[in-house]
Amino acid sequence: MKRTLALLLSLTLLLTLCACARQQAPQDGDAMPTVLNTNEYVLYQNIFFNGQAGDYTGKTATKTGTFAILRDQFNEVDRYYVWGYNDATKCCDWQWEFVPQDPQALPPVGSLVEMTGTLTQSDSALDGYWFTDAKLKVKTEYHGADCDVDMSAMSATLERVQILNMQYYPDYFEGKSLVAYGRILEPTVLQHPYYDSAWTQTFEGSTDLAIGTVVLVQGSFEGGVIRSAQVEATNAY
Repeated sequence: MKRTLALLLSLTLLLTLCACARQQAPQDGDAMPTVLNTNEYVLYQNIFFNGQAGDYTGKTATKTGTFAILRDQFNEVDRYYVWGYNDATKCCDWQWEFVPQDPQALPPVGSLVEMTGTLTQSDSALDGYWFTDAKLKVKTEYHGADCDVDMSAMSATLERVQILNMQYYPDYFEGKSLVAYGRILEPTVLQHPYYDSAWTQTFEGSTDLAIGTVVLVQGSFEGGVIRSAQVEATNAY
């Protein structure tokens, strides 16, 4: 069963193509740094979808992107990524998993980093390949949400996978503080900003923001619901 769930999580990733204290709400000129890189998106597609991984395996490369940590409770590990968007539409993203040299010396999630590592095939990598022996150089340090599960620093794909983790393993996430983002579908329902039919997340809180507004939702995950939610509009996604 565990292997089956792990495969489900991996396939979900591939098919993409108040307890939480935020120091500052993202604003124009003061938002979490993100990268727009169409070439990186094409390379990501070629490696994971077009059978070209062998052309790059064993090669060292530097990737510039936003740093994120995904809790993979299917396999009971934390996974580390740099990610970015294809273009300014922000409808498509890419994300490179990496193994840090020193997991104890990582920057805050959401920081803009350069990751240098060697592309390696591994059954332990969520999608079969990751960058090993990775070194990070921080270009812009970001201090956003101070909480247990920060989905505000994730690409849309990674947030989708994290939500799946929460659905399959609610006991692990129970009581943890978190921040998520998405569109308001109903007054107390958050919808994924791009994968319209992929998931919805209920929250408990009040907001007078219009349906369709992209928001950050901060609170505590209890009983499958984001409780004591604080909701604020954002233009960071």
